[in-house]
Amino acid sequence: MNDELLRETALALYLGVEMLSNLHCEVELEGNDGKVEACAHCSALADGIVAYPCPTVQILLTDVIEETTSASETSESPEPSA
Repeated sequence: MNDELLRETALALYLGVEMLSNLHCEVELEGNDGKVEACAHCSALADGIVAYPCPTVQILLTDVIEETTSASETSESPEPSA
């Protein structure tokens, strides 16, 4: 795969994930027990409140959370002495 095609594919994937993430944005809705953080798109489809992060956002964030956790664990680990 050439570099230009790889860049174009990566950009297309990034933009698609970004649009999906924006569609499932977090909003504050009034629930029975007060204000609730909810997914705008899923709540509209369900005609009720779907808590944020919804299943779609959870899937989108899975790798991000794992990578962030791994990176912070690595940065907190003491460096081996030479």
